[in-house]
Amino acid sequence: MTALAKSEAAQASLPADPMVSMIERLVMDPKSDLDKLERMLSMKERLDADSRKRMFNEAMSACQAEIAPIARNKRNSQTDSNYADLAAIYKAAKPILDRHGFSFSTFPASSEKQGYMGIRWVLRHSAGHEEADVAEIAMDDRGLKGNVNKTQTHAFGSTASYARRYLFCMIFDIATEDNDGNQRAPDTVSAEQFIALRTKLEESGMAPKLFHQAFGHKDPDNANLTEFPAARFSEAMERLSQYMLKKAQNDTPGANQ
Repeated sequence: MTALAKSEAAQASLPADPMVSMIERLVMDPKSDLDKLERMLSMKERLDADSRKRMFNEAMSACQAEIAPIARNKRNSQTDSNYADLAAIYKAAKPILDRHGFSFSTFPASSEKQGYMGIRWVLRHSAGHEEADVAEIAMDDRGLKGNVNKTQTHAFGSTASYARRYLFCMIFDIATEDNDGNQRAPDTVSAEQFIALRTKLEESGMAPKLFHQAFGHKDPDNANLTEFPAARFSEAMERLSQYMLKKAQNDTPGANQ
C-alpha cells in the first residue's frame, strides 16, 4: 500500500469531525449567520493546516531517524576527496521517504545574481502539507583556479546535480561517510589551520604548485589548501619554515662563500 493510500485509509477510519457537522448544519439552515459561518470555515482551515503540519513534522522526525549515513561512492580527483553521488543518495533514502509519505522535487528557477542558477525545491507530504523555497547556486563552470572548464550546457547539468544533491541532504539532514579504509579521504585542515597554512605559504614565497607536488597531490594545478590533510599540517608548517630559512641563507651575501 502506498503512503497516500495509507493516509487516505487512516483518514477514513477517523471519527466524524464535529466542526464539519456544525458547518454542514449552518450551510443547510437558511437563517444561519453568514459571518459566523465564515469564521467557522476560517477556523476549520487553520485547524486543518495545523494538523497537516503536525503530521508533516512527525513524519519528518521518523524519516530522519531511519536514514543512516550514506557511503561515499565516488572520488573527486580535483579536491582529492570522496563523496556520495545523487544516485547513491536517492537509492538509500527515497524508499524511506516514500514510506513516510514524502515526495521531493526540484525545478529550474530564475536568479537575480549574475553567474548563479536558481533551483526551486518542493517537499510534499501525503497529509497535504508542503514546504518550498528557491536556492541560488553559483554556476559550476570553473576549476579551482577560476578558469572556465565547461560549456554552458555542461555547467547547467553539473550545477543542477550538485544543487539537488546538497539540497536533498540538507533538508533531510543526511550525512555521508567513507566505508572503505583503502579509499578513505583524510580529515582536512580546520579553518584556523587553513589560514595559518595559507599565510605561511604566502610568506615563504613557494609556488603553490611546487608545494602541492611536494606533498604528492595528483593534480597540483587545481589543488586547494582547504582539502589539505590535517594529519600533515605540522609537517607542512615545518617544511615551509625550513624552506624559508634555506631561502634566507641563500639570499644572504657571502652565504655560499
